[in-house]
Amino acid sequence: MAYCCDVERKKLKNRIARISGQIKAIESKLKDEDYHLEEDPYEMVKQLTAVKGAVNGMITSYVEHFAKGHFIENIQKGDSIQAQAEVDNFLEIIKVVGK
Repeated sequence: MAYCCDVERKKLKNRIARISGQIKAIESKLKDEDYHLEEDPYEMVKQLTAVKGAVNGMITSYVEHFAKGHFIENIQKGDSIQAQAEVDNFLEIIKVVGK
């Protein structure tokens, strides 16, 4: 499972780098005194929506990794105590994602 976690960590790092780039582009526009928000309000909403979508995608990817990896693995091992702990963790994650 360590390899899987390493791969997932790399994916998450790549995603966060892209999100950071999107945010820096928005920040740059807002710092530019020559940029006028009212000229094309749709563009700012479009960029903010892209960031929101990227963050939501990252959350989904992480939850999926957790469920497929750690959660199911412990159930398949027959470790009922650990599996119950994983179920509890998973449900907490779902609650947070749903907010």
